[in-house]
Amino acid sequence: MREAIPPDMRLAITLHHLAEGASFSALKYHWRSGKSTVAGIVYETCAAIWRELMLQYLAPPCTPRDWQAIGSR
Repeated sequence: MREAIPPDMRLAITLHHLAEGASFSALKYHWRSGKSTVAGIVYETCAAIWRELMLQYLAPPCTPRDWQAIGSR
């Protein structure tokens, strides 16, 4: 069995993709991992970041007034 890719490397791969917009095919050569591995890492890391930060930075509307403010934009 292969060793797991450490969290710091997973974050670096994800940030590389998000910052440059590099394709998974390009990233696989840079990080020496398979294309599907790189894609999985990016998707998993983005999902984890979203789960942890969504309520803090993108809180859903809670009151009717909040919904009305969105509707009037």
